[in-house]
Amino acid sequence: MTPDPTQAALRAQELREQLNELAHHYYVLDSPKVSDAEYDALYRELEALELEHPELVTPDSPTQKVGGRILPYIDSVTHDVPMLSLENALTEEEFTAFDTRLRNALGAGGGLFDEFSYFCEPKLDGLAVSLKYLDGSLVQAATRGDGFTGEDVTHTVRTIKPLPLKLRRPFTGIVRGEVFFTKADFIKLNRTREAGGEPTYANPRNTAAGSIRLLDSGIAASRPLSIYLYALVDAPGHGVTTQQDVIAFLRGLGLPVNPRGRLCATAGEVLAFHRELGAQRELYADESEDALPYEIDGLVVKLNDIARWEELGYTAKSPRFMIAFKWQEEQATTRINDVVFQISRQGIYSPVAELEPVALGGVMVRRATLHNQDEITRLGVMIGDEVYIKRGGEVIPKIIGRSPRERDGSERPVVAPDICQYCETAIVLDERAHNPACPNPRCRGRLVGRLAYFASRSVMDIEGMSEKTAERLVAEGLVNNIDDLYRLTPGDLTGLEGFAEVSIDNLLAAIAKSRRQPLWRVITALEIPQVGAQNSKLLAREFGSLAALSEAGAERLQEIHGIGPKMAEAIVSWFADPENQAMLTRLEEAGLTMTAETDSAEAGVFDGKTVVLTGTISFARRDELKDWLEQNGATVSGSVSKKTALVIAGPGAGSKLAQAEKHGVAVWDEARLVAFMQETATRPAQKPDWWPV
Repeated sequence: MTPDPTQAALRAQELREQLNELAHHYYVLDSPKVSDAEYDALYRELEALELEHPELVTPDSPTQKVGGRILPYIDSVTHDVPMLSLENALTEEEFTAFDTRLRNALGAGGGLFDEFSYFCEPKLDGLAVSLKYLDGSLVQAATRGDGFTGEDVTHTVRTIKPLPLKLRRPFTGIVRGEVFFTKADFIKLNRTREAGGEPTYANPRNTAAGSIRLLDSGIAASRPLSIYLYALVDAPGHGVTTQQDVIAFLRGLGLPVNPRGRLCATAGEVLAFHRELGAQRELYADESEDALPYEIDGLVVKLNDIARWEELGYTAKSPRFMIAFKWQEEQATTRINDVVFQISRQGIYSPVAELEPVALGGVMVRRATLHNQDEITRLGVMIGDEVYIKRGGEVIPKIIGRSPRERDGSERPVVAPDICQYCETAIVLDERAHNPACPNPRCRGRLVGRLAYFASRSVMDIEGMSEKTAERLVAEGLVNNIDDLYRLTPGDLTGLEGFAEVSIDNLLAAIAKSRRQPLWRVITALEIPQVGAQNSKLLAREFGSLAALSEAGAERLQEIHGIGPKMAEAIVSWFADPENQAMLTRLEEAGLTMTAETDSAEAGVFDGKTVVLTGTISFARRDELKDWLEQNGATVSGSVSKKTALVIAGPGAGSKLAQAEKHGVAVWDEARLVAFMQETATRPAQKPDWWPV
């Protein structure tokens, strides 16, 4: 029965308040009060009410974060208070000099360890924004721009899920913060794009900045952006006198703030915190719980006593009471000998600089990425130029600029190919990647990329099938379609350069082993647009076989939580293609898994439960155990909260184990996990090679 307008208005207001409260607990307090399914049910109820009664839609409704607004251009905004850049300190000596300047200016003495407190926060590598609230409602968001004039990005900032559109109490004023991607969300975004046949993004910082400055807010809404707020303009006017209290004030409004902020009573404590963050910055999340979940390029150090900020004042560009305490990135100078264009499985050609070999970060660097033509133009580099490269915390070196050395006339411009080097098809410009692309779906160069993807660890996990091996197999005409892999014989490979008897046996054994990979990996390997590993697991569990999935219509697919209209249409279109159906037939004939092997005693044992892995499990890689848990219904999370149902803790477990004890979460050690696995799995087909004996 449809509620009357009065009842509908009351219920809509109740739902808005409830959903905003739940979002505050989820994003700000990291303490979810309900399951995702319960939140989704309330959200859909509000969505249905607003659809039936459009007059009930308010600007601060949670449903208004989905975006959809497209602007013809972006307006400029003049900042009420300039957003100045920060002075940098690149060494401990430079920070000590900053500390001494402040002490002398304020008469605090020159001793390094005198009482003189700073509030310090990780300097996020994202996009700075200024947010204006009126009576608790977000009314404007702007980029930093040149510090005095920025861009009006209200339409995209409103879509950031952790950012409340309505604060928890009335507030009129301006707050500032940083929009960024967590490392995990950035990887997930790129995997989704890769699965959808779209080019991946180069780095989180540029992608965050580009997302916020899009004209289409719908695209921004589809990206998992995060935000931390760290500044309150005119803090004394709001009764706030220290930076530590600014953070507490912002948190009280319901705004997300960085939990790693720290009050340092002395400059010595700042130095220690800087060293601590520097070590965490180099860690990888899969290897250490202390790894930072986002990219940072320094530590922002602010004099905690805001009342003395005006006393210190400003230079022409920077405030004197705070500094960006960065790390010296290891750099090297070398020469670009050539630029080659490498093709991806989507047909996109990306430029890679071939360098005069140079030592950097303990390795000899011979190549560096140039990303795309826009980056080449921005850097203004030519073949033959002397350039600066850096590695820092990054694995792949990149060119960061051209040296001031004068050119001698031998330099050559970087010229993109106009004919595909693999199939001689005319090159087109891919507008999304801003790179040249081969449009031929049967291109041998694209096949190499597809073959390497198919065999990769996260897909079919064929050990020994590197991109170089894939390139050799394609060049020799041994593999013209993915399924040809399963028809290779020792005779095909004998005599080929780089293939000894042992390597041939190992490769063929790995290919044979991949026939037993679970259904979700096969679905991932099909490269259905927009369908990555997580959605493949959903589809495998929901349909149980490729035959059933291929017959599902768009409406049926959209009944699955996490499958939207675009993905549903992409799946239907993929299975409707006769060439794809023919490939499925060939893969089935090759013996690949086409149905999900389940057992009623095991299937779904973790349904609806959030599980956290920590420490080292001796019998399996973390990704293998994660896959097994997800196949059985678990949501595997990287952090512990009240929402967590179980923590599996191997030797070396750290802070997550302490968090589990704090929240009263059940903990299994390796012995308990092994016992459970041996009790539940009954058929050999259910037991992968890593299964504990």
